[in-house]
Amino acid sequence: MTASPELINRLTDKQMNDEKLKRWLSCKLRKTGYELAVREIHGENTPDYYNKRKAHDEDLYKLYRLEKRA
Repeated sequence: MTASPELINRLTDKQMNDEKLKRWLSCKLRKTGYELAVREIHGENTPDYYNKRKAHDEDLYKLYRLEKRA
């Protein structure tokens, strides 16, 4: 998929990078969130689970900052 020249001219490099990062983070968060949900359903209570949960929360915070959410 290619962007139209009009769209490219309106977006700065930072804006384009931010959009790519938003899409990448969103995809990563969905995958990690699903894995964490499955572990939670099975009652997992290991340090690895809590480390992944903390990393998921940090990525979620990054995404919210990029989207200018609170």
